Amino acid sequence: MTGLGVGLTHVPGAEPILEACADLLEVVEIEPQALWRARPDGTIGCDEEALRRLADLPGARLLHGVGNPVGGCRPPDPQHTALVGELAGRLRAPWVSEHLAFNRTGRGDEGFRTGFMLPPRQTPEGVRRSVASVRAMAGALPVPLAVEIGANYLRPRADELSDGRFAAGVAEGAGCGLLLDLHNVLANERNGRAPVARLIDELPLDRVWEVHLAGGFEHRGYWLDAHSGLPDEELLALAERVLPRLPALRAVLFEVTGSTVPGLDPQAVRDLLVRVREQWRPQPSVAGWALEALVPTASPAADRAAGGPDPEEWEHVLGALTIGRAVDGPLARELAADPAVALLRELVTEFRASALAGTLVHTVRLLLLTLGEAGVRDLLDDYTRSHPPELFATDEAAAFAAHLRRTRPRVPWLADVLELDLGLVRVRLDDTPRTVRLGTDPNDLLAALGAGRLPVDPSRGSFVVRLTV
Repeated sequence: MTGLGVGLTHVPGAEPILEACADLLEVVEIEPQALWRARPDGTIGCDEEALRRLADLPGARLLHGVGNPVGGCRPPDPQHTALVGELAGRLRAPWVSEHLAFNRTGRGDEGFRTGFMLPPRQTPEGVRRSVASVRAMAGALPVPLAVEIGANYLRPRADELSDGRFAAGVAEGAGCGLLLDLHNVLANERNGRAPVARLIDELPLDRVWEVHLAGGFEHRGYWLDAHSGLPDEELLALAERVLPRLPALRAVLFEVTGSTVPGLDPQAVRDLLVRVREQWRPQPSVAGWALEALVPTASPAADRAAGGPDPEEWEHVLGALTIGRAVDGPLARELAADPAVALLRELVTEFRASALAGTLVHTVRLLLLTLGEAGVRDLLDDYTRSHPPELFATDEAAAFAAHLRRTRPRVPWLADVLELDLGLVRVRLDDTPRTVRLGTDPNDLLAALGAGRLPVDPSRGSFVVRLTV
């Protein structure tokens, strides 16, 4: 077992930060989904060029999944699990981590994605269903699995296990490790859930292999787990108290989103890594630290009886409300009264809109210039109500394009601009040149849209455009 230590999570655009901190990095954590590309035939490939660049980074490697959680009734996707396992072998990752949450619900073809990591039902039956999901993934991986305790914006319920007892029940019942994201649990406390001190006391601390640190911000009365910058002083003080209590801890990572990276001061990130290294160093040997020795155990957290909705009903109703689907019944009415559900719906909508703006760049710009923000919001609301979220931004782009072709909003040049954008998306997916046929001069379209204005009398005709990488 490598010693590991302190490091960063890798996101696209983080290279300047990684370069500035190279001499301090002992481990770099990679989100495997960031390396995947959804092919038109439904298979998933890996961006080999990006993987080669990651091989040049200093330190050891860890893998942290962000799209195949293990806290729900539906088992993790076996194709995604196999891809993670393959990457773990190639990168020699000592373990893999995933979220103790769900982002899919329903059975078979009737299921849908929620577009967000949602909290599972925290009852003894919820523990049992999550344990089965964790074991399904762990059994298919070549390395051990740790699960992350997620952010939960919902109000605590009288009929549920506490956050700490639920996580303990899953970890002990599945025989897995824990990833303790201190920003997650501090955000939960700030939003009215369990105090961090209580949660820490309820966890099997000898199963915590990894800790995450991150930043967030306040929005609509909630503290968002946004990974939006450096940790605040309260979180760093919490880390100073908690890290020495974790006998099996092997990695502490600073986690940030790609959109935040340009605003980060590399020196401030260096200072953070130095401070964490002064607070904690991995022990050269820890009694009982063999990962394979973490066997399932009977968990006292699963012994308490609970009534109320079962886990499948919980996931279906919460997932439906989160993506804006109509759903009725006592649980639906109860959850809809929780202000966090409106927050979750807003976050999912904003995330989907951001994915579309990043893929169908010219199309979204044309829609904004023609319909205005309010018109585009109405168009997106109509789309998101009729189509559940997709895992990959490219699949979201294809689904939105199909929606535009079906609804035909009164937007000039839309068909041609959409064809251009979709062609560019496909070229980026498989690095293969494409030819598209347009009825408008693409130079006129792109020049105007690139300048942030509508085209003025662009040339019409028959144009064949070859798109390359």
